[in-house]
Amino acid sequence: GKFVIEEIMQHGLPEHRRLVLGALSDHLVQNARHQHASFLVQRALRLDDEAWVSGMVDVLLRHRETVLSLVRNQYGWYVVKELLQNKMHAPKVRAVLLPLAGELQCSKQGKKLLANLLLV
Repeated sequence: GKFVIEEIMQHGLPEHRRLVLGALSDHLVQNARHQHASFLVQRALRLDDEAWVSGMVDVLLRHRETVLSLVRNQYGWYVVKELLQNKMHAPKVRAVLLPLAGELQCSKQGKKLLANLLLV
């Protein structure tokens, strides 16, 4: 299923892409923490639709507790890592994560993310 949805996001008709992206964004934070949906959120962050990607970044980084919940989640931290690797959004991600460094040290995923943060 997720590979079919990924193909639609990458190669589907615009109206089909909008439906998939809309479904992902309806529960974006929950999807980012879900075992299978987090993969799709990561792929959506790589799309050329800058307006949608920027909106998604804003939602994911808007609240401190949301960011911490993503980093502490075994699937959500991959989404944050993907955000950090996006050249356009990396400065904003760094600005959100650096003040949380002390709290990030408390989890395995947070430590990995801090290591990646220092490499960027």
